[in-house]
Amino acid sequence: MGNNELLDNGFLLLKEDVSMNSPVGVLNYEFYNSINELKELLNEQKDELQCVVSSDNTPINTLAFGEAQCPALSDYADGIDTLEFLTVESKRNLGIKNNIL
Repeated sequence: MGNNELLDNGFLLLKEDVSMNSPVGVLNYEFYNSINELKELLNEQKDELQCVVSSDNTPINTLAFGEAQCPALSDYADGIDTLEFLTVESKRNLGIKNNIL
């Protein structure tokens, strides 16, 4: 893994690295100086993030621990309502012009 210092917790390796991608069994992390710096960084990377999990009350839109894999009915992957998308596409493919399907 190069000359990077790795922390080993017996389950996975922790590596200080700003890369979004890491090998299997490695968790990349980085430090920030302020919550505003973190907010800017997360905003820049929003298209690469699925969600942010935190126990802190921050101005960043986060989910609580244990909630990341429990989406509500109004939560859509990548912000796309799949059923609406499929309905519109089905109507388009079938040549249906009214709102009845």
